[in-house]
Amino acid sequence: MKKYVTLLLAAVAMTAFVGTAMAKEVIIANGCDFPLHFIGLSKSDDSQAENLISEPVKPGDGIKVDLKQTKDIDLTVQDDEGTQVEFSGLDLSNASTVILKSDGTADIQ
Repeated sequence: MKKYVTLLLAAVAMTAFVGTAMAKEVIIANGCDFPLHFIGLSKSDDSQAENLISEPVKPGDGIKVDLKQTKDIDLTVQDDEGTQVEFSGLDLSNASTVILKSDGTADIQ
């Protein structure tokens, strides 16, 4: 009996570990009125933003990203002239889509 309880506890622990290690897929949508030439993603405590795109994202379009961390996310976008808009401290735990707007706000759905 102890053997089965141990196996059950090990299975539950592995399931919990796998659930937390999996990435969450989120769509980052361009709700701005200009094409995005840079979309940077970083943790709030890290100033180094990783560029997520290789081609501009047109207004109304979006990209899929896999997030390992979903809380305290900072996003930075730039237009073709380098004008930057920042979105700080986002909680994307329950998000499937994030619509970034020109005024620095984001609709999280």
